[in-house]
Amino acid sequence: MLKQWAAGLADTEQQSAFDWNEADCTATIARIMAFLNARAVYEINNSTQNRIAKDEAKVEAIRAMRDFANTSIRFNKKMKDEDKLVYGIRPADTKLTTHAPPTSQPSTEVLLTLNHYQHRVNALSHGVRATSKPADAYGVRYAWQIGGGKPASGADLPKTQFSRKTSYTVIFTEADKGKTVYYATCYENSKGQTGPWSPVTEAIIA
Repeated sequence: MLKQWAAGLADTEQQSAFDWNEADCTATIARIMAFLNARAVYEINNSTQNRIAKDEAKVEAIRAMRDFANTSIRFNKKMKDEDKLVYGIRPADTKLTTHAPPTSQPSTEVLLTLNHYQHRVNALSHGVRATSKPADAYGVRYAWQIGGGKPASGADLPKTQFSRKTSYTVIFTEADKGKTVYYATCYENSKGQTGPWSPVTEAIIA
């Protein structure tokens, strides 16, 4: 690939066709050749000094090639995709990525904390009861309601909070002591689309 780069950048026809700056081509070729020469020397005598010289030349060559690719190849409208592939630059993916809503349904677990006016709510992977998120989940939507009748679905709970974590702490006040709190959780993708809600569960504020 390095020799291919050097030959391509030295081709005056390509320089003209792709509107490449001759000085930039020459400078990049010099970095590439410096590395190839340093590597050849190291293969003959693999001393520490030659290894250091080779590694330093490699870093400079990679930096020069990256700079040239970003300024003269990657966004060059005069170059076709097949022209860029010669230099290792793959065409941009124009296919839109779809984000379907999560299909996984969590189970909701509510635990009392050392602080009596807090509940720790866990979203558990259904079936395995683990706090790891499934592959189709970006985070968890927590929902709850203090007092009142038990809602039929998590979608009916008025208070919500999103978190990337599968555990969330809900904090109450002393005035809430003795009240029933209803909870549910669901997974969300990165676009905020929700999956199926867990069954509604309840806990008492101790």
